Amino acid sequence: MIRRPLYPMRCPVSASALGLAVAVSLGACGSTPNSFESPPSPVRDEVGQRALPDEISREEIDRRGKTDPTAYALIQRLRPNWLLTRGQISIRNPGAAYPVVYIDEIRHGGLMTLHDITPNQIQRMEFIRAADATTRWGTGHRSGVINIVTGR
Repeated sequence: MIRRPLYPMRCPVSASALGLAVAVSLGACGSTPNSFESPPSPVRDEVGQRALPDEISREEIDRRGKTDPTAYALIQRLRPNWLLTRGQISIRNPGAAYPVVYIDEIRHGGLMTLHDITPNQIQRMEFIRAADATTRWGTGHRSGVINIVTGR
């Protein structure tokens, strides 16, 4: 026959072990990122000038893009992440989604359109993310838009 004690058994925990457990749990809370910290500094080019990640200005084209024969080559050298795919279009269409090219707010097609534009025609280029492009031009911009402003 197994005898059970009349009172429940207690595991003695020292105050230092309890204090350590509380300190560890509070320390984990302190490692969360601070949402009030300043954003990372903007990208700088080799001259040390500020370069916006979603825009290529006329000044930047004059400084760094005079040797490029097409807008595609210019983007490929200065902002190659603009040309990346952004995943599958859908389950039925497993092809990759690429940004759509607009010239002066008019849709001109896919990335191959960039081969027909020379850098001296461009005032500025901007990459517009998918959510903003959908708000501005409607659906069908899953990978964003490369908008080229010619100033005409």
